[in-house]
Amino acid sequence: MVDFELELTDKDMARFLEQIHVEKRSADSQFLESIVSGIVEHIPFQNITMLTAPRHRPSSEWIKREMLSGLGGLCTARNPFLYAFLKKLGFNVRFVSSTILEADCHISLIVVLNDGEWWVDVGNGYPYFSPIRLGDESPQSNWFFRYRLVRKGPRYEVQHAFSGEEWSTNHHFSPTGVDFSVFDHMHEMHYQEPGWGPFLTGFRVNRFWSDGGAILKDHQATSPDGMEILSEPEQIQSWLEQWFGPKFWNHIDVNLAFKRWKETVKVVL
Repeated sequence: MVDFELELTDKDMARFLEQIHVEKRSADSQFLESIVSGIVEHIPFQNITMLTAPRHRPSSEWIKREMLSGLGGLCTARNPFLYAFLKKLGFNVRFVSSTILEADCHISLIVVLNDGEWWVDVGNGYPYFSPIRLGDESPQSNWFFRYRLVRKGPRYEVQHAFSGEEWSTNHHFSPTGVDFSVFDHMHEMHYQEPGWGPFLTGFRVNRFWSDGGAILKDHQATSPDGMEILSEPEQIQSWLEQWFGPKFWNHIDVNLAFKRWKETVKVVL
């Protein structure tokens, strides 16, 4: 029992493939990689709509609406949607539970293909453009950083290395599939407990492409134009309009999100 249901029609599938600029083909590793990289590039990783929405876990319909509208979201929307999307395409996919700072605090996926099992994650805010086959410890590289999977006993570590730095573990997971209910506590804490994670006490928005990216972390924005500090909601809105499409910035409320962020931080402090 996976206890997660998200129904997608053929029209939904075609609409999403168009959004991520991918053509449908057979369910193989190349198709899987094109889907993953298309989501990383074209669907924002963001917590703006989390801040402006009611403080409860997203329903399947909310996840579907956010992803099909191009708004995107966090691992709580992106990876469950990708799970349903891949299953509809004929992939064999399962949820796995990752540990970042807390156990069961991050949703990841394993996809089973003829040549092995592949780790997939479009919900951690990093440009994991390429899925990695379990057992392959060779690094994947892009302009932003390098990443790899390293087996440690029964678990796998997702390790990062930035320019000039040594490898460090970002998170780790067991490849054993889990029911979606494993993430119940994470959902409750992420959406109701400021400070349990970073998403009620700051801004996170990004998307990455093959040779660049636009990354907002609280007040610091990084883009091909360089790094800048954005102090006010109007500055953030203007920056988003430069680097993200109107399907995103025309359907979010930066002022409300900013207000809720600052009020939450004030309460926490």
